[in-house]
Amino acid sequence: MVHFHIIKLLIIAFYLRGVEMNQNIESHVIEKREDYEKILSEFGISKIDKILPRIGTDNLFFRRGVVFAHRDFGKILDRVEQKKSFAIISGRGPSNDLHFGHLILYDLIRHLQDKYECKYFLPFSDDEKYVFRKVNSLEETYKLAIQNAIDIFAIGFKPENVSAYISSMTPRIHYLALTFSVNQTFNAVKSALGLSGEENTGVINYTNIQAAHILHPTTDYDLPVVVPIGLDQDVFIRLTRDVARKRKITLPASLYIKYLKGLTGGPMSSSAEETCVFLRDEPKTIKKKIMNALTGGRTTIKEQRELGANPEICTIFDWFSKYFVEDDDELDKIEAGCRGGDLICGLDCKPNLIGMVLKYQEKYNRRKEEVVKNLDRYFEHEIDLSIIE
Repeated sequence: MVHFHIIKLLIIAFYLRGVEMNQNIESHVIEKREDYEKILSEFGISKIDKILPRIGTDNLFFRRGVVFAHRDFGKILDRVEQKKSFAIISGRGPSNDLHFGHLILYDLIRHLQDKYECKYFLPFSDDEKYVFRKVNSLEETYKLAIQNAIDIFAIGFKPENVSAYISSMTPRIHYLALTFSVNQTFNAVKSALGLSGEENTGVINYTNIQAAHILHPTTDYDLPVVVPIGLDQDVFIRLTRDVARKRKITLPASLYIKYLKGLTGGPMSSSAEETCVFLRDEPKTIKKKIMNALTGGRTTIKEQRELGANPEICTIFDWFSKYFVEDDDELDKIEAGCRGGDLICGLDCKPNLIGMVLKYQEKYNRRKEEVVKNLDRYFEHEIDLSIIE
């Protein structure tokens, strides 16, 4: 994900490379859709299968189809095979606490970074929050950005491999945004984002800033980039690729990930606390949320013993398969036990997931202590460490 989680706008007619994208699809609807084959066809994105042998299946995200599609990642692999480097770019709009749904994105980035020994560029897009009126001032986002940085880096990033910055504090980004502004038209941006014309002009300009975030490693360090995102964010990659094409810059590649299901069965959202578990949640809150999660279980234990449950619609099994259960044989046993009625949601699976989440949280909190000691080493510019609680 670059840093587009808060932008939930209509994706409509957009022309790129002679391909007409005239689907009227809302990004939040894409999140709920399961017909990924059709979506890939609509967007002209390639399935990951053909290049999977070059990537390998040692990581469960690739092995189980959590990363299910790509655009031009084969070209990134070409560089790898030529012993050349690349960069990962994925930012964060500073906001409240991270939740476990964010872990897929950042753990994927960490895996790619470890596997390919590449640099990770992380812009904290406080300007995005401001122009989309999620905050009243840029000052509000500063503390959030620092706190988010601690949360993200504690997932396991090493400071020497990260280049983080707060967007509004980085003159080079705004220089690039101004440079790129002549390569986007108002009508193209308005059409791509489904704008009404009543938005402030910062919204239009932000697409230039975003292009600067994505292309910065390429223009300044000669590093082609890959952007891990959800399908609902693809329109922003298309806008940036259009800029890159016009300026004869190497086009950004992208990887597409499936989201963790929200605990209520729908999309996970920070604004709907019952749908997610925050990394900072207290153990009793974690237990309550998971015990109340939607499953594919039956009405009674007796009925479930006789008929089994349905893991395909179960949020707990979704969390197991996409993140928490690494071993394939173990996951197969859980699925068989679920379908056969040997496992009961509230007696077996939910308590197991609670234990996994709490164990992760305990290790994560220890890593945060180390991150705080070295936080300034992650950033390109000076930061105010006095605001850390």
